[in-house]
Amino acid sequence: MGSSYGSPTVRRRRLGTQLRQYRKVRGITVDDVAKQFDVTASTIYRMELGRVKVKARDIELFSKLYGFHDDPQLVRELTSLARDGSKRGWWAKYSDTIAPPYATYIGLEEDAIKLSVYDGLIINGLLQTNDYARASFDFVDAASKEHMEKRIELRMERQERISKRELQIWNVIDEAAIRRVVGGAAVMRRQLEKLVELSDYPNVRIQVLPFAGGAYPGMLGSFTLMEFGAGEDPEEPDPEPDPTYRHPDVVYIEGHTGDVYEEEHTNRFKAVFENLRVAALSPTMSLELIKSEIDRLGRLVDSRVMSWGRTRPSRARPSLGNLNGHCA
Repeated sequence: MGSSYGSPTVRRRRLGTQLRQYRKVRGITVDDVAKQFDVTASTIYRMELGRVKVKARDIELFSKLYGFHDDPQLVRELTSLARDGSKRGWWAKYSDTIAPPYATYIGLEEDAIKLSVYDGLIINGLLQTNDYARASFDFVDAASKEHMEKRIELRMERQERISKRELQIWNVIDEAAIRRVVGGAAVMRRQLEKLVELSDYPNVRIQVLPFAGGAYPGMLGSFTLMEFGAGEDPEEPDPEPDPTYRHPDVVYIEGHTGDVYEEEHTNRFKAVFENLRVAALSPTMSLELIKSEIDRLGRLVDSRVMSWGRTRPSRARPSLGNLNGHCA
């Protein structure tokens, strides 16, 4: 996997943000810009959001429209961002199996230095075992199952940044996700054991939001708050033009009807996450709860093995439960 600094997704969004700022300073409408480029206004909006690539040759026209054509250094920097934003990220090899909005999320995650995540129904994809991830595909449609292997491979590859200590994750997990048996008792037990193992990592913190505490504001929907660092990578021969630049925080909300990226009200989500974090069990108590569930599942697995072996020795053990879910 390549460097986690300056992914194409983040460079496109950075370029779009700067172009939007220059447009507003000049008091130029999106419709006016669209006429100059002979495109629709929605295309310009998508350029500013980093969802459509800006061609390097277009920077010259932007510079004339926005009045920075006499600043060659700025023109060079924006042209460089446009070129780099057109490159393909390492996840491009999975492009035939994932939707563009999800590819955008992966590009942002690749450049983030910290994730604050609340999961209410299923263990987060960055913390899943291979078997748990596979079990989450049990009841999806045929089209999704067709790409299951590559999607699981992508999920496992994304986890490398955690194992390499390149990405911090603070995960508040609802107790429902801990108690819900996905893939059977043995699979679920191994998944919870992985959570215990990951909790020893200095860049991973796990808390469980307990049933006993009742309902909390913000617990109705899962979300991921992504935070970014400065752009400079001292290991790269061509560092970011402006090493002090920090990509704005982004909140990602995965939904059945479409993904949402929130950038204007991220402080609200920070407050919600802080409330959930305070309401959750401490990391130590959370581990105790997880370990108690591991023990319970272990006893369940042992008892079923014994009873199943006596009564139906020729058949495989049945699954204890499944869940259709594709948490990012």
